[in-house]
Amino acid sequence: MNRYCIRPEESMLLVIDIQQRLFNAMEKDFRDVFVRNSGIMLNVAKAFDMPIVVSEQYPQGLGSTIDEILDIVEDLPRFEKLFFSCMRDRLIREQLSEKSRKTVVVIGIEAHVCVYQTVIDLLMEGYRAVVVSDAVCSRRGHDRSTALSALNEAGALVCSTETLAFMLMQKAGTPIFKKLSLLFR
Repeated sequence: MNRYCIRPEESMLLVIDIQQRLFNAMEKDFRDVFVRNSGIMLNVAKAFDMPIVVSEQYPQGLGSTIDEILDIVEDLPRFEKLFFSCMRDRLIREQLSEKSRKTVVVIGIEAHVCVYQTVIDLLMEGYRAVVVSDAVCSRRGHDRSTALSALNEAGALVCSTETLAFMLMQKAGTPIFKKLSLLFR
């Protein structure tokens, strides 16, 4: 399994804790980019019929998933968790396992806490993990960049939204290319 060759039919998207109170605490200068790219990744996943799993960390205290994301995921179930790593939560772990796909594309909050711990656990379980660098966020840029560097060193593929989207599309001129390329204009 080559970590640099990502195919949609082998992949699923894990959306980690993009919740109102967490989002409001994130690095201000990066929030708009983060929301835009998270939305793009959700639309890419939907276009390729990739399974999508959404987690929420203690929603009673941190609020629900933000509206910009809910508008795209619509009626998908959201899985509550208390563990920082999604892989430590039985229901989320079962959801990922049931999809029978070995590549997990990860977006969400916070890069250096829940995203980091989840990706490390995914790698330890034999999944191929892809971290979308401009669709993960932290309160401080330094925490985000340090986490991305460490995850790359650990064996995750770390790439941008646009890089991953075009890797999944593979060629121009297809109906999916025509639809998704509009997201990057």
